[in-house]
Amino acid sequence: MTDNETTGVVNEQPRHVYLYLLLTQVAYAVVYPVIGDAVRLTVLLEIFLLVALVGGVLPSIADRRRLVVTTVLALLFLLTRWSSILLDINELIPLSPMFAVAFFGYVAVALMRHIFLASDHVDADLIYGAISVYLLIGVTFGFAYVCLAALAPGSFAGIETELTEPQELVRDFNYFSFVTLTTLGYGDITPQSHQAGVLAYLEAIIGQVYLTVLVARLVGMHIAQKRF
Repeated sequence: MTDNETTGVVNEQPRHVYLYLLLTQVAYAVVYPVIGDAVRLTVLLEIFLLVALVGGVLPSIADRRRLVVTTVLALLFLLTRWSSILLDINELIPLSPMFAVAFFGYVAVALMRHIFLASDHVDADLIYGAISVYLLIGVTFGFAYVCLAALAPGSFAGIETELTEPQELVRDFNYFSFVTLTTLGYGDITPQSHQAGVLAYLEAIIGQVYLTVLVARLVGMHIAQKRF
């Protein structure tokens, strides 16, 4: 048994792993709203996304324990989400977005940590990874809004959360999340409670700081390294 097998450290990163992860997220963002209420296709699409995320986070995981945590959170998210939809178990509706926030947030932090610790040599794939983290931030906050809407109805105006199916709720709040993350602010869905307002402005601040400081720094380092 080698030292790597004993410690569970992953040293070698597959080529273009972050590019594949980014393409998967973009495909998910484009296809998910189009398939509408096709439940089976949505299940397959979400499983595909979660597998890609777990695979994408593998190079950034320093021990097997973190891999187990990532996998368990992904399974808990899938089980609670689709049990609440397919079996109509209302008690699981608030649990599903909680596990989603935990999973997507954990993956985003693990990827971010790996990317910026490896920033002594910045290649294009590392920049794709940084963009993937940005998209994961949007998805994480989207599920955080779903969770808040389930626990505190009336937190948002422009969407009837009590009458909306869980699947549609995820789509609507993912849309609201990315509108907020990019500070577009269309105003068709608006926070109505203090908690919702805090989440919204935190997401807007994080999104702008992440792009203008962290991603811009990586791109600048990549350009500088190519010159030399």
